[in-house]
Amino acid sequence: MSVIKFNSYHQKEEMKRNLKLINLKFEKIRDYVHFHIFSFEQLDDCQTGFSIDPDGNSLVTDEEGSWDDNWIVIGYETICGDPIIIELNEDGYPVSRLIHGMGSWDAGSFLTDSMESFIKILKDIECFLTEKQVLQGKRTIQNKELKALLNNIIEKDKFTDFEIWQSLLNPLFNIADEYEKALETKVKEMKGEGKKITEIAYLFNIKPKDVYEYIKKM
Repeated sequence: MSVIKFNSYHQKEEMKRNLKLINLKFEKIRDYVHFHIFSFEQLDDCQTGFSIDPDGNSLVTDEEGSWDDNWIVIGYETICGDPIIIELNEDGYPVSRLIHGMGSWDAGSFLTDSMESFIKILKDIECFLTEKQVLQGKRTIQNKELKALLNNIIEKDKFTDFEIWQSLLNPLFNIADEYEKALETKVKEMKGEGKKITEIAYLFNIKPKDVYEYIKKM
């Protein structure tokens, strides 16, 4: 027996289609994000502890801060295990991250205003990773490039939050930190050898002003 009560067959098929598209994008970027997304077939089992207990009893009550019957867990944040949900009763099915362990489910943040927007965000992240050749093993990304990616994401969706998505993309920011630390060391060495800013920029395929910024930190 299905745990999730869809309002109609159309809604169920729409959810199934959207979640399949989300998973297609997620599988390509999963090593670079701090969240996990379930398949449609996993959804019923993954509601345990949220809308139902291990024995199948409902955890939905009329009490303030209790689980909402319209919330469906579609994944989780991988650092703290906070659930990522969609809201069945809202147009487009907004996506949010709730915070567990607080005694109620009132705390949380919107990730996107719809599942469709979520798909577009994952696509933007995939395109960034492809353009920077991260998916091919390169780890030469800069923090300013990631911040530009996030700014582009929040410009498209009024529900998104910079800090939330920054935490979800923390593996990429760690890569950027490692790259920039190594780059700063190499720039320092080359500057000490008497190489010009334009020459250093050419060698590392970065802009001269970036080289200048690294030199200013010395």
